[in-house]
Amino acid sequence: MKKIIIFIIFFVSACANPAPNFSPKGSNLPDGVVWQDYLAEIEITNAVLFKKNIDVDISPIDSGLKWKPEVNTLKRGGREREEEDYHHIIISGKPKKIGEILIHIHGYSMGTSTPGSQIDKTYMIRIINYEDGIIYR
Repeated sequence: MKKIIIFIIFFVSACANPAPNFSPKGSNLPDGVVWQDYLAEIEITNAVLFKKNIDVDISPIDSGLKWKPEVNTLKRGGREREEEDYHHIIISGKPKKIGEILIHIHGYSMGTSTPGSQIDKTYMIRIINYEDGIIYR
């Protein structure tokens, strides 16, 4: 009887609906510099994600940054195919002006372990101007 109770406890806890995890933690991504290449990566775990159930908004729209999922090349039987991985979001580009850029990731997860979990995370990137050793914000 004790084994059955322990099994039920583990089974129920495995089916719980945990929230997706984001890395980096917190709400800030690394600072960027005006007109210099910017690259940051965001990883989402504990969620099943596809193109149709996640979106990323960058504001202001004309910030100079864009997003894309990581692309992996899979090889099997002499064939190659590319697969987009929405668990790894890449933010890149050249920021156009000093200020703050907001990255809003939203949608929902799919699958049996976390069905319908809401995804809602906002990051902030501070864009600075760095000239002759002086930082302008």
